[in-house]
Amino acid sequence: MKKSVPNQFINQQNNEQLFQNPLILMMKRLLLLIVFAIYGQTIYAQEARNDSGGSVMELNSFIASLRQAQPLSRNATAAPLRVENLLYKVQPSVYFYSGVVKTYGESPRDLFTDFRSLSGLNNPAIAKNNIELVTIKVESANLNSTIDWSVFSDFPKLKYIYIISSVNTTAQTFTNMVGNYDTEQYKVFYKIDKGERNQ
Repeated sequence: MKKSVPNQFINQQNNEQLFQNPLILMMKRLLLLIVFAIYGQTIYAQEARNDSGGSVMELNSFIASLRQAQPLSRNATAAPLRVENLLYKVQPSVYFYSGVVKTYGESPRDLFTDFRSLSGLNNPAIAKNNIELVTIKVESANLNSTIDWSVFSDFPKLKYIYIISSVNTTAQTFTNMVGNYDTEQYKVFYKIDKGERNQ
């Protein structure tokens, strides 16, 4: 003869009391609502981060972020120093404006151009193999345009895109200009330089 032992986890009397008490029922619903709200916010934040494309930073902020990203070691300033050298030190360079290519030095590391000339970067006269930094000058007429990233496909060592604007604008304008790009391959940063310098 079998004897029935009630399951301690499923006790009919306790379940009835839990679902008939309005205070406990309201607390359960509130807890469920909080769990869904936190979960939904986490998903929204991940989607917003994935959909935003790459971040475009102001030059000084970009270099500061490189310094913070470097682990503490002997080579702690390798990446920021490399970018600063490409920007501020004399390097072998290529200048490409209005279809005219001027190369200075052997194995150029920098390419200087303007937004209007980007579509001509497939010019075979441009030494592309060692270019690490492309500096693009933009004017007010170019601010609503978008960069075609396919023009950089023949630059195997290209890492940095530096955009210089001659007019005041916002970071959002630069973000719209660069659109979606491979953030693992390229780092994009900008500077607003109206050419007003006191001497």
